Amino acid sequence: MAGRFTLFLVAALLSGLVTLPLAAEDYAGQADLDKAVDLKLEAENMEDLAKVADLCESALKKGLHEEDQVFAKQLLTSVRYQRAETMGKGILQEAQQRKDWKELRDKAVAEVDRGLKYDDSVGMLYLLKARLLLMPEGNKEEAKASIEKAVELLKGTGEPLSQALVVSLVFTKTPEEQIEVLTKAIEANPNNADAYRLRGLIYLEKKEFEKALADLKIVTEQLAPGDLTSLQAYARAFAQLGEFDQAIKAVDKIVKANPNSPIGYLLRAQFKTMAGDLDGATDDLDQVLVLAPRSVPALLMRASLYVQQEDYKAALQDIERALASDTGNMQALLMRATLNAREGNYSEAIRDLEALQARSKENESISLQLAALYQVDSRPRKAVEVYNEVLKKHPDDLQALRGKGDALLSYGKHAEAVQCYLDALKIQDDEEGGILNNLAWVMATSPNKDVRNAEKAVKYAEEASKVTEYSQAHILSTLAAAYAEKGDFDNARKWSKKAVEVAGSDEGAAEIREHLKKELTAYEKSQPWRELQLTKEGGPTETIAGPASDVAEDLKKAEKNQSAEKKEETKEPEMMEPAPDMDPVSKS
Repeated sequence: MAGRFTLFLVAALLSGLVTLPLAAEDYAGQADLDKAVDLKLEAENMEDLAKVADLCESALKKGLHEEDQVFAKQLLTSVRYQRAETMGKGILQEAQQRKDWKELRDKAVAEVDRGLKYDDSVGMLYLLKARLLLMPEGNKEEAKASIEKAVELLKGTGEPLSQALVVSLVFTKTPEEQIEVLTKAIEANPNNADAYRLRGLIYLEKKEFEKALADLKIVTEQLAPGDLTSLQAYARAFAQLGEFDQAIKAVDKIVKANPNSPIGYLLRAQFKTMAGDLDGATDDLDQVLVLAPRSVPALLMRASLYVQQEDYKAALQDIERALASDTGNMQALLMRATLNAREGNYSEAIRDLEALQARSKENESISLQLAALYQVDSRPRKAVEVYNEVLKKHPDDLQALRGKGDALLSYGKHAEAVQCYLDALKIQDDEEGGILNNLAWVMATSPNKDVRNAEKAVKYAEEASKVTEYSQAHILSTLAAAYAEKGDFDNARKWSKKAVEVAGSDEGAAEIREHLKKELTAYEKSQPWRELQLTKEGGPTETIAGPASDVAEDLKKAEKNQSAEKKEETKEPEMMEPAPDMDPVSKS
């Protein structure tokens, strides 16, 4: 039963070292293997962990990817340690293979009980009974009583006591309790490799890396030099301390002992990546894909390396290969969406994110990314719909409030945008100045007099300028616009000139520089600036911008058009006239 506890901790370790693929539809056992790993992450007590081994076995029976078969078998092998030297040893072994294992277990328990009837002082019998009852569908309460009795009777026996203490871990609740029990097991038998391994894994999970290294060193160098689980944990402990050379040396032993297994190469690639050796990591991933051409973790890891090296074409090829093996892989879909968005292929990126959102409706991050893509794809109304869904569940989400405000601005909904920005500022101060700047800009330049507020525009623009140390041209432009709306054209001209100066003279800033000069010209004529964006959903954006008097007529026309569109949107559908009665079709 202690083996199941090993599986629990090994799953935690390997979930950090190996990026497992999501369940592939053509391998029925993948779901059970994923559940085995996930169960560790959600487990609240040791009874939950007892189910992990059963899930692994079920996954192997149903079928797995080649590399995952190795993974699952290693987990199962690691939990089946030390066979008892009694008849129970054989029964436990057969239970993994025979359909009648429950009947065998019941017979074995009955035989143990018969033995205890004659001599209830034999601790090994209690230990065997506990192990049998801890098998699936056993009696957990009776098992607990048996193991407690075994520990009591086996005091001073060395190795048997150590075995019993490890089995008793099933009934501990906290890492501290587990460490205390394992320390006693090690004191009883200093050669108990399982006890050292388990304690090392617990220390690793507790982020007590030096202690983890001490225990795992004993296992890997003395008690069980070829143990895969311990070597992986040993390597990870070094990596957590930033000692990547030592981590890689530990994995080298795994590769040397298992040259035809992809696991070692995959782990070494991860540590080489952490050490900054991207070429070395790529070489190891190439070897993984020689041994396991459909390895989704290797393909996605290599794609990530290609992205870091700005080889986006190669990255996309690996992502497509991964999706060919696992069509619903969320990580692959997200990576493809990111690459397509980078290349300006927004429709393709949106397609993938929509698929992800359909599968993960509660994933706020995906929704926010999708809304942002709708916005850059000139679909701000669709973006607002997504932001509203997020805000229904998370009213205080700053990113959603800011994104919604920006989207509303792009189709002339200034009052609604202002409210979004104000709501965001109630939640948290704007340390980057973006929300303050947008709020000040719309309050200074909106054609809607009910939205404009010169005093507040100056206040927010000053705050935005301060947090950005008066170093960003567009924010200084906002400050100038705010002073212009206030009627203080001396300050408007001052800050407008400063904005032009900060924009610089390089070719890349030419467009914004020309726009800033137009604003300055307006202030030199003592005219405030007005701006209105009107984005057609999925179409072009019309921007009306300029000195207030120059654009007044255009703004009036736009306002009329907006009013007409609003009426059309809210117009009740007309009832159709009822069709006249018709004579029935005659039958010939």
